[in-house]
Amino acid sequence: MEPGYLGTLSRADPLYEILQADVCPSVKDPVFHVDLISKRRVYKYTEEKSRMAIIGKFFLPDDPKPARALRIKSEFEKLHKVRCYGFDASPHYVVRPISRNEKIGLALVEEFISGKNLDHFIKKAIYEKSPGPLKKTLSRLASFLSALHRRTLNGKRVDLEPVFAYYQKVLSKLAAENVLLEKERLGILKLVEKWLKRPRLSADRASIVHGDATPTNFLFTENGDVVAIDLERMKDADAIFDAGMVCGELKHAFLWRTGNPYAAEPYICHFLSSYCGPEGRGKRSAFRSITMKNPLYMALAEFRISRNNYLGRQYRRDLALEATRCLKWGLRI
Repeated sequence: MEPGYLGTLSRADPLYEILQADVCPSVKDPVFHVDLISKRRVYKYTEEKSRMAIIGKFFLPDDPKPARALRIKSEFEKLHKVRCYGFDASPHYVVRPISRNEKIGLALVEEFISGKNLDHFIKKAIYEKSPGPLKKTLSRLASFLSALHRRTLNGKRVDLEPVFAYYQKVLSKLAAENVLLEKERLGILKLVEKWLKRPRLSADRASIVHGDATPTNFLFTENGDVVAIDLERMKDADAIFDAGMVCGELKHAFLWRTGNPYAAEPYICHFLSSYCGPEGRGKRSAFRSITMKNPLYMALAEFRISRNNYLGRQYRRDLALEATRCLKWGLRI
């Protein structure tokens, strides 16, 4: 089923009673218009009279990938958890969970917030030659992520085993689809092993990370708020996991649209500098500490993006090779 308008929600649908009670209890005989916004069973419901809008996410009880269903079902608690750290008010905000009902496969009902995502500003920078709005937006995103990582810093050491396991999973798919040769896959894993032996990587403490810091998972509202959505992959990890993913997404966005592997560099540097905070005595050392770890996570993001079939095989291979160069370059720092 393609995304688009699906009509109105039937009163006989068990979801109708849930939305009536939890979303708009004061509206008599509400009418909910339904839009499919993602093939992954994500819908938008807009009540006709009040114009109140919410998002509903569903899971398949018999999902062939149980881990995926479990991840989707866990987002309700994750949203509540991170909002307790102060992300329930302007300017750094995490979308509010409203309800759920596993009996009907409803993982989450959450508020709908209108805003432009990061990709909107990337396109403006590329096609309209307007870098200012993107740099400003990256500063806002860096401020949000920095606050998230600072507030949730805990006493646990960073666990690197999941990082290696994720690399193995992503690279195996790329090799199976002939994006990478088998010998290239093995060579990349050797590079990753060298990275993970660096004492600094396991010495740092973990924070809560968004876990899926892609351009579409942050909204920037007109009143200046940064709103995080889609936290189903939230976990404890190295804070640079998120920063590296943003950098990898920027590299891809510019390389894909311009063909220039260096076009994203000014924006990557600006984002990382903003993440380190205002100018001061400790900023230089903080920036160096981040840039020493960033290539590991940035390359992982690029390999991850390379799995997408819609990009075309040659581009996927080019991006995977760019990620390999990123890993090699980072080992020289």
